[in-house]
Amino acid sequence: MLTRWLAGPARRVRRDGGVTADRSPGDPPLMLRPRRNPRLQERDYEILEHVRRYRLTTPEVLHQLFFDDSDRNAVTKVTSRLCLHEFLKSHPLYAGYSYYSLGRRGAKVVGLSPIKAGPLGPQAKYREYGTLAFCCRQPVRRERLLASEFLKRHPDCSSGRHEAGHYYDDHHESHVRLGFIWVEGAGDVNHVIHKVRHEIIDERRSIPSLRMMIDEGRFVVAIVTLHEEKKTEIINALKQRQGPVSFRVVVVPELRHLLPGVWHE
Repeated sequence: MLTRWLAGPARRVRRDGGVTADRSPGDPPLMLRPRRNPRLQERDYEILEHVRRYRLTTPEVLHQLFFDDSDRNAVTKVTSRLCLHEFLKSHPLYAGYSYYSLGRRGAKVVGLSPIKAGPLGPQAKYREYGTLAFCCRQPVRRERLLASEFLKRHPDCSSGRHEAGHYYDDHHESHVRLGFIWVEGAGDVNHVIHKVRHEIIDERRSIPSLRMMIDEGRFVVAIVTLHEEKKTEIINALKQRQGPVSFRVVVVPELRHLLPGVWHE
């Protein structure tokens, strides 16, 4: 129950207007106390599900997805309330910027263990931010698939040896392809091409349902990189190696601030 102390007359007034107790005349006023179980609004649930899907989010992404008819103050008010009640947690992203993860209570709301709450390590933060930016900060919005959604479609990938967490639906013309997101870590272009060909495409060809999609031209690899110059180099290198797989190469320049072990002021 939310209660507040009124300065002046020695009485405590409940939110519903009832008087519950007297106070000594010399006692200082008390701050408004938050309710123990605040009611979540529909948009709050949508935000928590969004953070579950991407593992992190930022005020900029939330503004774009959920508050496009409001100013940034609306984002601040809602996220401050969700952080206050442990539905979200705020952490440093890089100098001057922050991100949100699920808080203890937020994890419970979306059906996750509390151990899933809290900050991400440097490598996870780098990759998950790149994934978030690819899906939610580009001119065309995309939606990352939860691992459970991907495995429901492709149960032959459930052995545990195959990563299931960075796929998305790639809408192309009148059909939908399966896309895989790889956030490259500043390696040279030869490393990028080797990774794509052998560790991403060839490994998935060993799985029947994915091999069929690859052979039918229904598989896309999305490469997220740091610089426009490198994007051009990657595209030119990929053109020299024709095959049934399509590629998207996008630039997320702020990733340079998130390279593990690097902190840019």
